[in-house]
Amino acid sequence: MNTPIYFMIDPKLQEEASKVFEKAGIDMSQAVNLFFFQCVMQGKIPFSTEMPPNMNNQYFASKIGTPYQAPAEEDKKEDK
Repeated sequence: MNTPIYFMIDPKLQEEASKVFEKAGIDMSQAVNLFFFQCVMQGKIPFSTEMPPNMNNQYFASKIGTPYQAPAEEDKKEDK
């Protein structure tokens, strides 16, 4: 039995992603399942989350619907 998951996504992003999935022969549900499967198999997000130099974190956050928060000073020190 599958569990339904509901999430909010930018309509343009959904439209563009649907085109990519259609070319791959899968639908949105299959794509999400594939993503989750790869996360579990790899034990991490299965792709780089680094931003290109011309795209800052605030822009990325606005596209994924998450408010941007700069890392705390303590977090910056722990990453080194």
